[in-house]
Amino acid sequence: MHVLDVFGRPCPTCGMTTAWAHLMRGNWFDACRANTGGVLLGLLAIVAVPWLFASAACGRWFGISPDSRVTIWIFGTVLLVTLIDWAVRLLAH
Repeated sequence: MHVLDVFGRPCPTCGMTTAWAHLMRGNWFDACRANTGGVLLGLLAIVAVPWLFASAACGRWFGISPDSRVTIWIFGTVLLVTLIDWAVRLLAH
């Protein structure tokens, strides 16, 4: 059962999978229309995955080591964008 079926409203993460699919195909506009927070998470994954593999191969952090303040700021921004996107979609619904 889908959240939209139960409550009649989309959830904050509705459209994230679609956003990632569009992003991987280079369809930026469609990706942002599907879920802007999903686009940000997809871009983070595009950067993070190679960096994490390189770090694992080196046996230490590659280039820079993670900073908890930066990590909190990044994910706070993604959360804020996701919630704003959700609010806009709710108002348009």
